[in-house]
Amino acid sequence: MPLNMTLIQIEELLETCHRGSIAAAARALGKSRGAVSMSLSALEDQLGVTLFQRRGNRLAPTPLALELLDDCQRLSDLARAIEARCHRHLEGEEALLRIARDDALPEAFWRDLVAEMSATFPALSLGFGLSPAAELATTLAEGAVDLGLGVMDEEIHVAGSERLVLGDVDMLMVVSPKHPLARLGRVTQRDLREHPFIAQSWYGEGGLRQARLDVRQRIGVSHFELMRDMASDGIGWALVPAPLARERLEDGRLTLLAHPEAVQPQAFVALRSRDFRDGRITNWLLERLRGYLARHGRLAGRPLMD
Repeated sequence: MPLNMTLIQIEELLETCHRGSIAAAARALGKSRGAVSMSLSALEDQLGVTLFQRRGNRLAPTPLALELLDDCQRLSDLARAIEARCHRHLEGEEALLRIARDDALPEAFWRDLVAEMSATFPALSLGFGLSPAAELATTLAEGAVDLGLGVMDEEIHVAGSERLVLGDVDMLMVVSPKHPLARLGRVTQRDLREHPFIAQSWYGEGGLRQARLDVRQRIGVSHFELMRDMASDGIGWALVPAPLARERLEDGRLTLLAHPEAVQPQAFVALRSRDFRDGRITNWLLERLRGYLARHGRLAGRPLMD
């Protein structure tokens, strides 16, 4: 038997069953009662079954019609999903976005951003991975992600990728107010060398690596939040992004070292493969990041030292 039923007829069947009358269904669909009635009668003729019992002006779905409702709803939903997917394709909207990022920006910001993305782009499949900035380039080079986001110096580069600077983040030399370095009116490089430096570590060639600095003792951890927390606990001094350190500087759990390079602006970068076809969602995401960095990336009122 050839398949002659249409999606329009399925919508009319669903509306009539849900609303209890052809007249109500017609109003909801913006059609005349006669047009919907004729279309449903044609559907019954095409399928060779009775879908409605008509008793005068009253209409009731048959048991068969009720059995078909779930399948009809699935067909309707699928048709709408296909139409929406085609529309998103024409609008340049990505179906999947895989992102690796560091934790230079607060986790609360990322949670709010993901919630907003999910509400704005409900069909998006989104993957977020967290890793130190030095590992982002490797992740991107391996094709595991579409975007790498984080605080990166110019040495971090991936062949075949595009580097897009979204804004600056102040990296701050911070320490607990109870730490010996906090009592010095001027901190020198020699002073720094004599105290433990809480450095970021990552996996690279040859195993676990750490940020290079001329100090006697380094304590390597994977993420900026751990570095900040350990500095707050008085374990050593650290270079921490301003968005993560700001609250603790304000409430006194951290203090900025009296060092000429206590505030070091560094680029917050998006690395993306040239093969990646970014679209509406990627552009939306990058604009949100630019806005956040413009408002919160730099340390307001930062001291300047000679």
